[in-house]
Amino acid sequence: MKARHILLLLLCLVFPPLSQAGDTLVVYTGREVFGLLPSAPAESFIKRLGTPSAELALSNGRRGLLFGNSLLLVFAEDTLREVRCWALPDFTSDLFLGWMQDIETGEGPRPTFSVDDQLSLGQAREEVAPWLVGLEGAGDERSEVLIKNGSEIWIGYGRAGDYGSGDGDEQRVVSLTVHFNEGR
Repeated sequence: MKARHILLLLLCLVFPPLSQAGDTLVVYTGREVFGLLPSAPAESFIKRLGTPSAELALSNGRRGLLFGNSLLLVFAEDTLREVRCWALPDFTSDLFLGWMQDIETGEGPRPTFSVDDQLSLGQAREEVAPWLVGLEGAGDERSEVLIKNGSEIWIGYGRAGDYGSGDGDEQRVVSLTVHFNEGR
């Protein structure tokens, strides 16, 4: 019994709720989501990330767990299907996302988000290009859809002058979606 308590304490120290952790949320395509297996149940992600800001009913019986106002985990039954994140503070009211800005984001540090420790929100499109080399997929002026390690990845780009509070034409990553466990 004592060993079980020690193991539980160690797990809590290794995987603290994000309300207490200032680290980067990392998705490793095809194998790991925020330190958990993609096959982990929704409850494990709640333990890892803390209490969601909202639970959303989505189409086809799916449900979304919204953390803060810029991270959504999508589950079908109790299996993770998608991780979606976006750089909401960079969007203007032209995108009609104002309701998202009203969601309480909680206390403490706001972690950053990364895919394979190489792709992250806010990155310039030119910095992303080398990461895309050799991957199956296609893109256009606003997005890329590709496959890496069995996971479909959608990268959304926005120009600072169009979608953000900044000026200029440089495109930056403003949203990322990574699919897991089939069933898209």
